[in-house]
Amino acid sequence: MLAPMVPTFVGERVMVCMSSNALAPRVLRTGAHIAGRLGAKWYAVYVETPKERPGRIGPPDAEALQQNIKLAESLGATVVKVHAEHPSEGLIAFAQREGITHVIFGQSARSRWEILWRGSTLNRFLGTVRDAAVQVVPLDVG
Repeated sequence: MLAPMVPTFVGERVMVCMSSNALAPRVLRTGAHIAGRLGAKWYAVYVETPKERPGRIGPPDAEALQQNIKLAESLGATVVKVHAEHPSEGLIAFAQREGITHVIFGQSARSRWEILWRGSTLNRFLGTVRDAAVQVVPLDVG
C-alpha cells in the first residue's frame, strides 16, 4: 500500500517591481499589503539599466529612487538592485532564481503605441514566468 502524499508547503514570496518613478510608493504599499496578508517575505527589486547607472540617472529620478528605497525598507521589504540591459531581463532572472510566487508591477506610463512598437516589460515577464500570480497597480490616481 502506498503512503499518502503529504503536501509540501512552499512559502509565498512577493516581488514588487520598484522604479525611480515618483508614483512607485503606491506600488510598494500594495506589495507590502499583499505580503502581509500572505505572511510572505517580500522584495522590492530595482533593475539598474545602463541609462540609469550612477552619473547617468537624472537628479529627479535619483531622488525619487532613494525615497522609494527608504519607503520599501520602512515597510519591511528586502531591497535588491539587479544589473541588466533591460528591466525585464533582471526581473525575470530574479523571479526565477528566488522562486517568486506573486509579482506586483506598476502600470506603464508609456502610450499603447509605444508599447506595441517597443514591447513592454510586463509582457516579456508574462511570456517567460508562468508560475507567479501577477498584479498591475494603476499609477494614475485621478
